[in-house]
Formats: sequence, C-alpha cells, structure tokens
Amino acid sequence: MKISLITRYLNEPFLEEFVEYYLSEGVDNIFILYDVDSTMEISNSIKKNKKIIIHNSTNFGKRQMYDVNVVYSKIRNHFDWVIFIDCDEFISCKNLSLTIRDALETIYKDTDCIKIPWIMMSSNAVQNDPSSILQSLTTRWNHDLRHPHPHRWLKGRCRYDTIEVKCICRCPVFPTLGLHHPNHVTDYNFICIETIDGSPSPLNPFYNNLRESCIERAVMLCYHYRVYSYESAARKLVNNKLDGYKGNVLTYLLESDYSEKEDLFMKNKSIAKFGPK
Repeated sequence: MKISLITRYLNEPFLEEFVEYYLSEGVDNIFILYDVDSTMEISNSIKKNKKIIIHNSTNFGKRQMYDVNVVYSKIRNHFDWVIFIDCDEFISCKNLSLTIRDALETIYKDTDCIKIPWIMMSSNAVQNDPSSILQSLTTRWNHDLRHPHPHRWLKGRCRYDTIEVKCICRCPVFPTLGLHHPNHVTDYNFICIETIDGSPSPLNPFYNNLRESCIERAVMLCYHYRVYSYESAARKLVNNKLDGYKGNVLTYLLESDYSEKEDLFMKNKSIAKFGPK
C-alpha cells in the first residue's frame, strides 16, 4: 500500500514538523505546492529529502485547486491513497498505538473515502511563534459551545451545527480532488464514512453537530492549528491571494481564536514520537 500527501505552502514556519509528523504516520511521499510569492523559503533539509517533491505554484487565488489536481493527475496511478491537507492540519488516530497507515490497513480497508472532522486548536494569545505547534499549543475551542463571530467573517464562522472535514481517499476511485473532499464519480458506488462513529456519510465538506462527546469517542480527528500566534496570524495575510483573507482579517482571525479547553493529546503524542522540542 502506498500513501501520498499533497499540501500547499505559503509562509509556513513549521513545515519540518509537518513533514516529520506525516512521514512518521506512514505517508510514503509528500508533494508540496510552493507559492512562488512566499517570503519564507523551504529548508534545505526538506529540499534534499527524497520523499518530498516540491512543485512551484502560481495559482493560489481563485484557481487554488488547479495546481493541486495537476499534481494529483500525475501521481494518482502510483498511489493507493491520497491525503490533501494544509500545513496547519494534523490528522491523528485517537489510539496512540495506531498510525494513519495502520488505520487504512485495518479499520478502513473496505472504505473509499474517510471524512475526518476538524477540531479547532488555539494560540491562547501567544504573541510569537512557539518552538513547536504540536507541543506548545494545548488549548482549543470547546465544541459544546457556540462561537458566533462578531463580524460574521466566513472563515471564523460558528461551527456548532457544522464543522469542516478533511478526507483521505482512494486514488483509483476519485479522479479529482476538491478543497475538503474528493470529487465523486457518478458510475461508482463508493463507500464514504465519518471517523466519529464509522457511519456512512455523504460526500460533502461537513460533519454535523460535533460535540465533546464525539471527540471523546472518535477514531480519528484533524487537529487544525489555524492560529498559533499573533505573529503567525499577521504572516498568514502576507501575499495571501484567497478571497477570505482580505480587509480586517488579522482582527477577525484573533477574534475567532478561542482558548477554552485544555487538550494535551497531540502534545503528548509528539513528545512520545520525537521527544521534547
């Protein structure tokens, strides 16, 4: 079984931690779409890693999925699974003895698409970038609470009723990828399930009614570190071409960074895997 991962890079200071983590989870190759307008270079250690392939990208705006699917079309026939995810998203099994590869080989061996809900991690108002995302950020939203954004900013919307997912899907089944899920094939009766209860789920970007009790019993979750410092929030806007990052977005980002609940799961997992950072 071969697992690929595709990600997009724009001013991401923790790419090495991201790469280290996913390789340790059993990913065979990571394909990085590098925004040519990024002000932060990718390190030489990543450039020299034979498991990492870097592609320059000029389509991070309205055509943000174009380059993703160009890369996917070239690799699709060489891999069994693909993960399309951003550099601030870390998928993990809740059972520490299982890697992503283990789960695909066992729990999800008869599945074509796995929908993994976000849980929203937070910076706890840290000003500067921490030494490690996984080990330093240990608070998150309380998903039993509503979080209406004061300015109705779409990316900072309340996720009490629906929260986004990221997917792991079979390459032979899905010819193209969307932002949060693969695009469907009308003549194939694929199997799509969510990772809270393992129930069948429609191929859409959302999981409905995520609560703390869901997080407790989940098989797999996607820890989303959208804001990990004031510094990172400001940098997120530099040369960002996406429509959702215009106007007073720095204020909006910080207003949607809710540090309400301690969650040490990814910190403890990272220390167990790599030692203290």
